[in-house]
Amino acid sequence: SSGINAEWPLRPGEEPASESANNGSTANEINKPVTLLSQEQLDAEYKQTKAAFEVFIKQYQFPEGISRNGKKKMTKKLHMDHFKKIRRKIERQKLKRKRAANPETKRHRKARKLSHSCNSLRIAIDCSFDDLMSEKDIVMLTKQLQRCYAINRKMENPLQFHMTHLQDKTLARMEGFIDGYKNWDIHIKTESLVELFKPEDVVYLCAESENVLTEFDDKKVYVIGGFVDHNAHKGVAYERALTAGFQHARLPIDSYFTLATRKVLTVCQVFEMISYFVDSEDWEDAIKKTVPERKGLEAKDPTNNENKIETNTDNEKTETSLVDNGNVDLDKDATVS
Repeated sequence: SSGINAEWPLRPGEEPASESANNGSTANEINKPVTLLSQEQLDAEYKQTKAAFEVFIKQYQFPEGISRNGKKKMTKKLHMDHFKKIRRKIERQKLKRKRAANPETKRHRKARKLSHSCNSLRIAIDCSFDDLMSEKDIVMLTKQLQRCYAINRKMENPLQFHMTHLQDKTLARMEGFIDGYKNWDIHIKTESLVELFKPEDVVYLCAESENVLTEFDDKKVYVIGGFVDHNAHKGVAYERALTAGFQHARLPIDSYFTLATRKVLTVCQVFEMISYFVDSEDWEDAIKKTVPERKGLEAKDPTNNENKIETNTDNEKTETSLVDNGNVDLDKDATVS
């Protein structure tokens, strides 16, 4: 496979450790003293970085003929690059303080690696929509990918998390602004869904689908469209699923609730809802925990059968709700099509 290797890398000359050796080193790491900087030290370093940047930007030669807006964007980019090191240092110090307060965290985190997980359910985010997104949308998507990774890491038994077709603008953003993403304990691939999986094994989660997802099959790969488009390209993921011969389904939100607003969710909200359901096997509870209050979630009357119809999916009759299908949203105004 030509995909990016997302396994934990060995240092140059380092031998793969045995299971017993890993257990011993983990115990040593937990007992190892942690060096913490005071808030005053961090503030002092930040002020030094700020002062150095002010001197740098005054001396910086911008390209001739650059517009005022272009100069503003370039200054912002230079600012981000200049402060990247101190921001990372502050983040690491926060993490060290958290680990110092709970020494068992590292042991538990190591135990939650995908290779140790009892969960074989595969969830993939399809990152093949670069050509339909602006730079701002790409930034929003990568932040949501980070959130999905964080959700998965916190699960007692993480999902088998895949990112597919990670190329072009999304890949460039990840490499430029997300430190260490190549070391994420997930399956990161540059190949497309068609190259990685058999079409009959793929179930694409699309709001337009007439099939309602009620349970997961570990033999299938469930795909979330990694797409922020501010509702400009409705149905794109659904059309791609049909063209590729993938199966498709929608989340059962409208089987349990009505919404006061559009039936749309962010990529990380969809991922989080799936993670809750996997832990509880209760869609109603998973939906309640995930859908924001601003959407006016209201439980349906289980005795009301007015909106029920019979549909035939995979040669088996299932009961689904007859309601308008919405797109899966990626932020307040953005949608997955």
